[in-house]
Amino acid sequence: MVLNKNIEMVAAFNKDGKVVPVRFRIFSEDESYSVFTIKKILKVDEIKVDRVESIIFNCISTINNVDKNIELKYIKDTCKWYLYKMSS
Repeated sequence: MVLNKNIEMVAAFNKDGKVVPVRFRIFSEDESYSVFTIKKILKVDEIKVDRVESIIFNCISTINNVDKNIELKYIKDTCKWYLYKMSS
């Protein structure tokens, strides 16, 4: 399921200077929010579309007590994070 929802991210940097997502917060329409921790990063791809550089992280996170495969997108130019896809 494609969501492309803007999220707040807590990230770290590894010894090579690469960004690593750790935990994210997603807001509901009523301004409440939920926090989720990244359990495992499965794959990382760097892409460039129309001169916009992004990093795509395929990860596993526990959402509603179920491990879900999620895809996070980090836009380098704007430093914004998105919960791009989620599958069950």
